[in-house]
Amino acid sequence: MKQSRRIDGTFFATAMILFVLIASVFCIKTTICRERIHDYQEQASYYEARAMAKMALSNEIKHKQIFRFNTGTVSRNYLKLTVELNDKKTYQFSVPTRFANFKK
Repeated sequence: MKQSRRIDGTFFATAMILFVLIASVFCIKTTICRERIHDYQEQASYYEARAMAKMALSNEIKHKQIFRFNTGTVSRNYLKLTVELNDKKTYQFSVPTRFANFKK
């Protein structure tokens, strides 16, 4: 007797459901990893800006003065330091009182 080589309908439906399930898990994992990478990049940008602000303060940045670094610029306006990175992100930090020289 010849056996039929047709694929049973339930086997095909089960395979499709399994494929959709695996694809969904893959998409969810990819999305989670992408979000985690984005968060790490944001955190790295913040720490880079904070380090630039601290370097500017240690070099005694004055009011209305601008320091240029390879990764961005730091400007001071009285008690505010504004750090603008080369990727157009801007961060503001307050100047600690020990660095608040009010002489212009």
